[in-house]
Amino acid sequence: MIPMHYQKLLEMYEKVNIPILDVSVPEGYDVIDEYWIVPNFSLVQIRRNVKTLEKIYWILEPQIARNELEILSLIFDDLRKKIVLKEIGLSEEEKVKLVFLVLNEIIDEYGLKIKSELTMKMLYYLMRDFFGFGAIDPFLIDPNLEDISCDGYNIPIYVFHRKHGSMRTNISFNRDELDSLVLLLGQKSGKHVSYANPLVDATLPDGSRIQITYGMDVSTRGSSFTIRRFRSIPFTPIDLMSYGTFNSGLLAYYWLLIENRMNFMVIGETASGKTTTLNALLMFLPPEAKVVSIEDTREIQLHHENWIAQVTRTGVEGQEIDMYELLRAALRQRPDYIVVGEVRGREALTLFQAMSTGHASYSTFHAGDVNQLIYRLENPPLEVPRVMIQFLDSIIVQFMWTMRGVRKRRIKEIVEIVGLEPETKELLINRIFEWDPASDSYIQLADSKKIEKIATMQGVDVMDVIEELRRRREFLELMYRRNVRDYREVTRHIQMYYRNPERAFESLR
Repeated sequence: MIPMHYQKLLEMYEKVNIPILDVSVPEGYDVIDEYWIVPNFSLVQIRRNVKTLEKIYWILEPQIARNELEILSLIFDDLRKKIVLKEIGLSEEEKVKLVFLVLNEIIDEYGLKIKSELTMKMLYYLMRDFFGFGAIDPFLIDPNLEDISCDGYNIPIYVFHRKHGSMRTNISFNRDELDSLVLLLGQKSGKHVSYANPLVDATLPDGSRIQITYGMDVSTRGSSFTIRRFRSIPFTPIDLMSYGTFNSGLLAYYWLLIENRMNFMVIGETASGKTTTLNALLMFLPPEAKVVSIEDTREIQLHHENWIAQVTRTGVEGQEIDMYELLRAALRQRPDYIVVGEVRGREALTLFQAMSTGHASYSTFHAGDVNQLIYRLENPPLEVPRVMIQFLDSIIVQFMWTMRGVRKRRIKEIVEIVGLEPETKELLINRIFEWDPASDSYIQLADSKKIEKIATMQGVDVMDVIEELRRRREFLELMYRRNVRDYREVTRHIQMYYRNPERAFESLR
């Protein structure tokens, strides 16, 4: 979605409609993909070097001559001085209108007569630098980027593109530019960055995570930053089906587990999509259930009213509130479901104690397979007793599969923990699904013990639970065929199914 400050610019451009962007490609390069970030003003081209076959993420913006840049700098400085005192308490739309109003006043004061083409260029850069993040603003608007990384002075920025993977870009910064940008990023994140405090973890206004280093004391190549993008519109279970990460059978299985308050973890390596999967599966929560989520950085997004969303806080006068403290507080709030963004420290033992006392608990964990998960849980600093690990009902092992430049996020396997061997104290593992790379499909390896447990809990025959599993699978496939993708709509249909399954089916037919 194009930010508000650019929308006003586009309205003005429709009246002028003059080409202001040079989209020609130099010799030696092919364009393998391109799309607009801001229509008519900012274009992304994925270029490929014909000789080396290297892909480059290339941002094209209007070109400005040196004398035009001098005028723009003067106007920008005057604009900033006049607006700082006026913009307090205004909405973004009101601020945009104020900028255009004051800009016209400045142009009148200077007695400038500016051609329409230059006016559009000037307005674009004013909107980009005044409301956005300057030269990196196109990166932060591009919905196809997952990570943005700047490694130091005069080094190209690198991005991770959802379709094309990791690439260098045509944007880099000298020392003064990068130091100023890093200070701006810290300021917009509400954090203080300085030589005395050169390492900062923060959250940008859109929710994206950012890690900043300032100067050359701790980063010898100069100031740097890494931004992990936050998706403002969360993926739904239907999205996971369309991307092939899950099929309807796996989703229906976890829907039943969540309804019956069984515990699970999503594990995997970095960038495997753990949080995305967890967030999508949480859309299966019963509509009236009380949910408490605990995170370092706010990433969980639920369309759920009875939900307390908590985040950690760094030290203020010695009072740091970490995930352990939040989790202890959550247990006193009588939640039906506890969600921990990622387990890393002493909160692990408390989380498993919550599982053992009947609180349905869900989390992500950094581990490549089930053996790594158990080893890390049992050993310092987590030290969770094996007798408690058995309360973890199910484990999703997720990874990013890469072959010939194609990247897919897939569920490597789904494992159930069914108990503890009395004599050997070994955990009893039931591998029920695994991914087959040859057919890019999921194979069922065994019957689910948790389905049998649900049948026992409900006092019904196992076949009745299997029939309900089939119905929910059919319901999810129906949503997929009807292209129900908005997270609010998906959640609404799921909640309707809880209250009246027949009516929910009718609403999709």
